Amino acid sequence: MKKFLYTMIFLGMSFQVSDFNKFTRLDPKINLSQILGGAIQFGFGSEKLWSATSADNWGFVRQSATWARGNSGIIDNLILGLKNAGYFNNSSPRNEVLNNINLNGFGSATLTIKISTPTTGVSSTAYTGTKDFNHFFQITKTGASTPSLQLFFDDPNTTLGNDGALIYYRLVDFGSTQFATVGDVITESYTANDSVYGTKFQTYTWRNGPENAAWISKHGRVVLTEVDAGRQLCFRSVVRLSFTKLKSLNPANATALENLKSQCNSQLGTATDNLYYVLAYMQKFDSPFQTTAKATYTTAATKHETICNLGIKLSYGIFNVNGYVTDQLSAGEVPSDYPSPTIGGSDFMSVDDAFLRTYVAFGASIAGQTGLGTVKQYETTSQAFLDTFDGSDQNLKFK
Repeated sequence: MKKFLYTMIFLGMSFQVSDFNKFTRLDPKINLSQILGGAIQFGFGSEKLWSATSADNWGFVRQSATWARGNSGIIDNLILGLKNAGYFNNSSPRNEVLNNINLNGFGSATLTIKISTPTTGVSSTAYTGTKDFNHFFQITKTGASTPSLQLFFDDPNTTLGNDGALIYYRLVDFGSTQFATVGDVITESYTANDSVYGTKFQTYTWRNGPENAAWISKHGRVVLTEVDAGRQLCFRSVVRLSFTKLKSLNPANATALENLKSQCNSQLGTATDNLYYVLAYMQKFDSPFQTTAKATYTTAATKHETICNLGIKLSYGIFNVNGYVTDQLSAGEVPSDYPSPTIGGSDFMSVDDAFLRTYVAFGASIAGQTGLGTVKQYETTSQAFLDTFDGSDQNLKFK
């Protein structure tokens, strides 16, 4: 069976780090303007997920690692900016609203800063119940009623061993012409530690994407975990796409997409326009950043080794610092110096185990993973979880 040819574009982000230290003696308003103006300089990109060539079939692996590493710095850089502006020089509570602060790439803003002034009862898609955070930072465009960014955190020195850090942001507000049409999509990111699996995790969750060329997906979640004593990254994600939207974006491939939709629905007993892209990979942090990945597509609440259980198999794919190497490998064909498809370690999963723990519901028990316990809230990536965003924000909103 031939591969169906179409292009899928997905969000890629990088984050610029500014030299904060030189600003520590400036007037507070000038200080914050320069420090945070650098900290919110987002860079955007796009990457094909699957098109005519084998390398493009795995485009998201090449881009998503860069995007993930860049996004992980957003929280750290904003907190570092506040630290270097002197907000944690002592433990005294501070509650400030600073108006008309000009932030480079953003414009005039109102900054709300609460230090050692707890914000209580904060909910999220990434954990059950609520949490209380010691510190709060918010950016709002001058004259706007809705924030552009909110950050909640417990400790300016670490997100481990406490309630972690939670951030929300609207990409459309941050000056990128490429993402001027993403509308009101909000991204939530939560980072904390997990004593059962790895040393640190971070989630990225979004809802109500416009499904246009700027942002192809409707809803999605990425789960990152630093594992193997900091030597590997475990990446898991599920993204919900629409056949109808994909056809409008790729009219040359409309027939192939319609055929794929028909075959997926027939094979899986579904009747839907939604297509779910499921990806898991393990990547070594040391150069040449060897990566082993496994992916599939489905229209059902379950996933299969092949796309829609039709016999079209991409996995396993392998990558390094130069990008795509090859794919459609068996487990035995993956080179031994790459992350193992089938063998994990004391604090990290194999690629197969990571794939099994993707597109799963909260509280699910995964075969062969008793030691990891049931699926936690931040790991929840099921079809039902994503589809619920159609009618509910599930706490993914500004507070």
